Amino acid sequence: MVDQWTGAEPTQLYFSAFRQSANGMAFFSEEGLFLRVNPAFGRQIDYPEEALNGMPWEPVVHPDDRKQIHRMLEDAANGTFGSHPFEARLIRCDGTLVPCSVTAPVVPRPDGWPASLFVQILKSDAESRFAAPGRETTRETDGAGSDSLYRTLVEQSTDVVSMHDLSGRILYISPSCRVLLGYEPEELIGTIAYDLFHPEDLTKIPGITSPVETAPELPLFSYRIRTKSGSYVWFETSGRLIENERDPENGQTVISISRDISSRKQTEQQLMKTNELLQKISSIDALTGLANRRFFDERFAKEWRHAMRFNTPLSVILLDIDYFKRYNDTYGHHDGDACLQYVAEAMRRAAKRPGDMIARYGGEEFVIVLPVTDSQGALYVAERMRSEVEGLRIPHRGSAVSSFVTASLGVATMIPARNVSPRELIIRADKALYRAKQEGRNQAIAYCDE
Repeated sequence: MVDQWTGAEPTQLYFSAFRQSANGMAFFSEEGLFLRVNPAFGRQIDYPEEALNGMPWEPVVHPDDRKQIHRMLEDAANGTFGSHPFEARLIRCDGTLVPCSVTAPVVPRPDGWPASLFVQILKSDAESRFAAPGRETTRETDGAGSDSLYRTLVEQSTDVVSMHDLSGRILYISPSCRVLLGYEPEELIGTIAYDLFHPEDLTKIPGITSPVETAPELPLFSYRIRTKSGSYVWFETSGRLIENERDPENGQTVISISRDISSRKQTEQQLMKTNELLQKISSIDALTGLANRRFFDERFAKEWRHAMRFNTPLSVILLDIDYFKRYNDTYGHHDGDACLQYVAEAMRRAAKRPGDMIARYGGEEFVIVLPVTDSQGALYVAERMRSEVEGLRIPHRGSAVSSFVTASLGVATMIPARNVSPRELIIRADKALYRAKQEGRNQAIAYCDE
């Protein structure tokens, strides 16, 4: 607990936490001035930090929110701290608004220290950074009241402020751990923070896989941490090395500022799933569920390069439903769509290897790419497809070949070479398909040089 410490170390903890926090934080005084602002606050409302300290706060607060802030300051000056925190709006240089939370400090202040309000920006797209090196390493010398102000920060901040030794043992943790992790601070002090990390995230800890850098700032990192209930939340933590003034022989300690980013991670994961779904949708033929022409072009180019690199055969089959126009004219487009779906499913049954790809090439024509498959193997797959389609026994009164739906297939195989266009393989399969149609349909024919 903070109360067990004496001397400069508590002030250094509070001050470092105030300076390092990624949340914009400030104190308003009843005289109408900014008492303290941290670097993030200045960045997030687009004012230089040094310009804000001592500046009137009213110009950066929305007019509709000033009255309530004045009322809370009056209550604080009278020693009344029962007012509930409320949301207000700050005004950036460009006129846009930034939501913030205004809270009356609840810790005693030294006699003569003015009443003040703690202000924390609720939302920001600003990146988490450390303040410019140098100032944080000096001790706070603004007077006895500074310690109370910064203690207010630690105890009211939505961030978890903690101090550790280099082994990860928790020396101090702020009360916000109750809300975010479900633990009382006393339950965590003296424990090893790393024991709460998700096992998969232990390697993300600075210094675990490589020595801690000599620079005071530690890299920002995100990880999952276990709550008292056993569930995990996502934390993002920044840290700073400080000299251990209480025990110099044991080297340095780390002050960490951690924030719950579970909502952000959930949004990121949802966006990733959405993008994957959109990518999948953009690659699939809506009617048959097979790959579409766009995806075929991309995949075929990739398989061509792979086969050329490893000098392996690549085969292509073109399948065309016999007399499909007559089928549509006879049974209607609704039944025609159903026929295409049945044929697509029959093709899936015939080409079962994970690397094989079936795509709708256009209309009633399909294309199958068979990596690492010679001409004999490709002809075998083509014949299975022909048989599967015929085995559907879909009536087709308009066919000149059979009373059921049938298909003709052309097969071609090549070992790709740099001086040959990938289109040559498709052209050969198309020539073989043309022969299959010319020679009676309902058959699979392999390309051969004439």
